[in-house]
Amino acid sequence: MNPRDTARSLYEALLAEAEQWACDDAEDQEILNEINRTPAPYDKLALLQNSSLVPSHLSSAITDALLALDPATYSPGPKPIPPKASAADPELHRIRDASITVVYASPEDNTSSDVYEIQVHGVSVLIRRRAQWGPATDVPYIHIEDQKDGPGLLLVEVNNTGEYQHPRPAPNGSAA
Repeated sequence: MNPRDTARSLYEALLAEAEQWACDDAEDQEILNEINRTPAPYDKLALLQNSSLVPSHLSSAITDALLALDPATYSPGPKPIPPKASAADPELHRIRDASITVVYASPEDNTSSDVYEIQVHGVSVLIRRRAQWGPATDVPYIHIEDQKDGPGLLLVEVNNTGEYQHPRPAPNGSAA
């Protein structure tokens, strides 16, 4: 089971515990209804934590586990990294099935721009600017990687010049 599925199961167990505590109490039922209407998982978790439906020690322990297993889903939203943060302190954002990781520019690491990595549909796209590339300056750099194993094909189009085929190598290193 992957961490995200484990986190979802843990959250569902917490919610089931809350539903047991609520029983027939109208006020508790209203809290459960509000939790069900809330779209964001971290908001659902916050409502559960702030309710009296689950013992606080249990809620705290499960919250810590959820944050460790799936911080992008259960943390209270993206927090800006302080200006002195290093490139090793990325921000992670989730949008539907995609994740976007942002690493701030770091002169110490020769990174002239923030680095963005988008992962969706088994493809990773890294985007940044290079300060220098030969005689050119401030050049866009894009790295695309199909994260699936085995032979396959990656189609890439740049500046509306048509698709280019990039075969994914087979495990033995030969092209597909």
